[in-house]
Amino acid sequence: MRFQPSSASKVAIFVIVVALLGGCATSGELSDSKKNQLIQRVKDRWACLQVNDYVCAYEFLTPAYRQAFSPEMYLGRFSNQLLRVLTGATVDTYDARAAVASVTTRVMSRPVKYTNAASRAIGATPSTSTESWIRKNGEWWIIESTR
Repeated sequence: MRFQPSSASKVAIFVIVVALLGGCATSGELSDSKKNQLIQRVKDRWACLQVNDYVCAYEFLTPAYRQAFSPEMYLGRFSNQLLRVLTGATVDTYDARAAVASVTTRVMSRPVKYTNAASRAIGATPSTSTESWIRKNGEWWIIESTR
């Protein structure tokens, strides 16, 4: 007679495997020096974006991204119709094994030119986003989505 695990056994095995795999991920501590370097890189990149200098912002992308996508392809993703100001950046999590950090950025945006009274009345609007940054060869690089 062959052993046939029940549905409950399959679920229990799945939960144990997921728990074990989750335990393999380490969050590790990010030194103050590396955290300060990361925040400075985030600020420097946003200094480029604040003036719509996408060639400058392109230089913060991972070398692998830059190898796959030309500056022209990257530039096509943006609109020059917004003025942005970085108002804050915080490191949320860090995975030491992957050398990847999650950074929350807070930005105020407004149109370069107001097109109607409603947009003028709304003015600048806040937004929050999460960026992923990876540390390779002693430098932090933003991991850009290819969507």
